[in-house]
Amino acid sequence: MAGRSPSGAQMESHTRSELLLCFLLILIPVAAGAANLTGTPASPDGQQNHGTVHLFVPAAGSIHSTQVTDIINGPHGEVLIATAFGLSTYNGSWTTTQHVNHNNISAGLMDDYVTALEYDSSGNLWIGFGDGIQIYNGHDYTVIQDQEILKSLQIRGLQRWDDDMWVATGNSGLNRYHNGTWTWFPPYSHNGPGFYEADSMALDSAADTLFVATDHEGLWEVTTANGTAGFDKIQDTGDPFGLLGHVRRDALGGVYFFNSTEIAHFDPATGFTPLIHLSDLGAGTSFISDVAGGSNGALYVATDNGIYVWEDARITRRLSPFDGFGTTPRIRTVFTDASNRLWFSTPAEVGYYTGDASTEPLIAVETMTPTPTPIPVPEPLNVSQTTTSGNVPQQTATSPLDGIFATLSGFSRFFHVSS
Repeated sequence: MAGRSPSGAQMESHTRSELLLCFLLILIPVAAGAANLTGTPASPDGQQNHGTVHLFVPAAGSIHSTQVTDIINGPHGEVLIATAFGLSTYNGSWTTTQHVNHNNISAGLMDDYVTALEYDSSGNLWIGFGDGIQIYNGHDYTVIQDQEILKSLQIRGLQRWDDDMWVATGNSGLNRYHNGTWTWFPPYSHNGPGFYEADSMALDSAADTLFVATDHEGLWEVTTANGTAGFDKIQDTGDPFGLLGHVRRDALGGVYFFNSTEIAHFDPATGFTPLIHLSDLGAGTSFISDVAGGSNGALYVATDNGIYVWEDARITRRLSPFDGFGTTPRIRTVFTDASNRLWFSTPAEVGYYTGDASTEPLIAVETMTPTPTPIPVPEPLNVSQTTTSGNVPQQTATSPLDGIFATLSGFSRFFHVSS
């Protein structure tokens, strides 16, 4: 067999070198996003955004998925993030990520895909899934998969309201747990909810009212008196705001209803106030994906073109990859935590920004006074908890390329890797 000619070997070597260089150059943004980055972002218009951006990509010792389904404040300053691949906890660092326990769902998560999170008045963590609920008291998990209790096991949302826990499920309306008793509010029942599927719930503590948004069955408010719940439709689908099928709490009072093109504020005393239309965000923005209220009345709007900041009745800023908010302008979720940090997720990263933190508390923190209550299932399971954390299935911690990426990240003109 004839040997390879020297010119052919040199050409192959040269081609490989070019491919390696291109590969490394392409991966420079990935390397920058893989670290915990800090900086003082500046917008293209020259406006300085004073603050720090921290970015995390899925890895062992970090969050394990960027598909965020829910995020809540923990009782001790931590932030809990429900994802499509486990439940992650951040408290200055990623302390744990819990995963499914296939051998015993009473000793770990029943599924990796977590749909909802909420703490009850006794300090127990309620965890929602596509096929039931788990309640974690700090030691044991209790599993609720009884369809005598939940007519649908698909958990769409969890909302604490004083000592009650409200549960939005699949296509079966709402459930309430109160002092050991479950109550089902069937769809279209007498004096009950006039909807099958709740998209989301938000509590207006000032008005002591629970608001419910649906995709195509109107917007609803729930009030209680002497333990009896009342359901009132505040907008039908044909009304001006009736198709704003998502709802989020406003920490200063009222709630925000929104869809992919519009946002409005609702307060029981003043009614609806239109705030933002997609056209207000410029030609480069195609849809609104989430909103979150800030401590000073600012509203953070997640879009496919970055995060817009609405304050003083106008759009004042856009936070984008140019400012360090991820490597893609598509923002999926936003959330403001009890430490005044703005959390956000993109298809590639999860991060938070400290630039808009105020010295005042973000929300009026409701004191959680533990009240002994029975376990909310007929026959509670008492199994010692085994937390699955640490190594991530099908993940590798580091490789020689990690060192190369860390070095290349120093060429980023906007950031430096924090210690």
